[in-house]
Amino acid sequence: MSGAGAQASVNVSGAGTHATREVTWHPRVGLFLLLILLGLLLTMIGTYALGRFGAAAALALVLAGPPSAVALALGLRQAIPKFRRLCKSLTWWHGLWLVLLVSGFMIRTESRAVAQIEQNPVDAAAAFRVVLVGITGLVLMVRLALRRPPWLGSFCRGLVGVMALFGLVCAVSATWSVKPSWTLYKSWEYLIDVALLAAILASVRSLGTYETLLDWTWVLCGLLVASAWLEAPFWPEVAWEGQYVGGLLNIRLAGLFPGQGSNAVGTLGAIVAAIAVCRLLPAVQRKFDRAWYILLLLFGVATMVFTQTRSAIGGFVLGVLLVFFFTKRARLAVALGFVSAAALALTGAGSALLAFLQRGQSGAEIVTLSGRVGWWAAAWEVFKQHPWTGLGAYAAGSFAVWPSLGLKEVGPLHSDYVEMLVGTSVWGPLLILIGLLGTWWVLIRCLRRPSSPPLERQLALECIAVLAILTVRSTVMNVIVSHPPLQHLVVLGYAEYLRRRYNRGTATAPFTGGR
Repeated sequence: MSGAGAQASVNVSGAGTHATREVTWHPRVGLFLLLILLGLLLTMIGTYALGRFGAAAALALVLAGPPSAVALALGLRQAIPKFRRLCKSLTWWHGLWLVLLVSGFMIRTESRAVAQIEQNPVDAAAAFRVVLVGITGLVLMVRLALRRPPWLGSFCRGLVGVMALFGLVCAVSATWSVKPSWTLYKSWEYLIDVALLAAILASVRSLGTYETLLDWTWVLCGLLVASAWLEAPFWPEVAWEGQYVGGLLNIRLAGLFPGQGSNAVGTLGAIVAAIAVCRLLPAVQRKFDRAWYILLLLFGVATMVFTQTRSAIGGFVLGVLLVFFFTKRARLAVALGFVSAAALALTGAGSALLAFLQRGQSGAEIVTLSGRVGWWAAAWEVFKQHPWTGLGAYAAGSFAVWPSLGLKEVGPLHSDYVEMLVGTSVWGPLLILIGLLGTWWVLIRCLRRPSSPPLERQLALECIAVLAILTVRSTVMNVIVSHPPLQHLVVLGYAEYLRRRYNRGTATAPFTGGR
């Protein structure tokens, strides 16, 4: 493409003659259209901010628009070639990974009640989910029959085998579940998630190939966060959770479509920011495209701030500390910690930070973890009545615990371990912890091995940063057992890839390219 623009030839057929007309597309036209779109977005954002926050905040937001656009342009200039290279490397299992992600989209405006599920178990939203999961399962079965690849052995081995066993335990619990059909379907969903990971591991022949799955997952996380931000100017009362009135900001960013609550968007923002930190402070002696990753870091941090997801922020801080430690920058981390503490104390910003973290809640609400302690206490009482079996995976919380509290909506118990404890007794949480601790062990072992190749170390560092976020989040939300747990499975899958490689004693290709 020349500087004057790309030229396209258009053939116009006449009566026995052919004429060629040259159509020129100038980049200035695209820039003009982009500026118009940016102006419309800034107008909408400014109008909303003016009514909610006052003239000063609205002016600050509008003035931040042009420099943000310039920074975005610089970042995209580095990111677009990377995205093109990634798209060229996509295969059938990248497509199924995306299908599973889409199957988890919440296309209802609100949660259904137990009575609604009893009357109409499979509404349009549920059918959408069932069809996509079913397509994934069908493709996997056809490929297994054709041995392209023969993934059943991969399904039963190592860390993947642990999670497969967890899914089977959940499925068996349908025998005594308070809602057998619910338990059976949810367990089937999870087993298909794990089966796809097993098929991927059976297909991958090099570290670079598995790297594409990691990058694909991080790209999808970023796109989901971007969708929440892009929706905010158009549907502010929904995207900003207008009914939320507590805290320093009085708002929390949420996604309208696909339906993502503030906690989910905050978790994805933390993952994006963690990946950016890992590439700004790499484990290898190579520079990444700093402009793009600085932009991603700011994007992820802004998302965490405006979602006010405290556990995601805590997980991100833990992940960053681990990055400093494993890249031998511990002294820099300590120095930054002292400087930050001094700045908070001397400027009085510490009180503002505390008010931000409180989110307008009282001390009692914070102690109860926004009501979670009461829910878990009710779950414990239900568990004590069925200590050896539980009341069915995925069903016990919605159809036993919530009704005991007088609540009729179907929803998670906001903890992977409590959810599975009341559903499968100790067996489910035990398998979750084995898989989680095994993943930590393999990844840390990779970083501690002097012989680990550079690319292998860099990917392990990124996975550890993300795993720190998921580990913290799993205590107060469902991020490991809920469909589709792609962020957890892609990290566990990388640990399993390394474990199998170590057992085979094969070498890994050196790190040759920047990202």
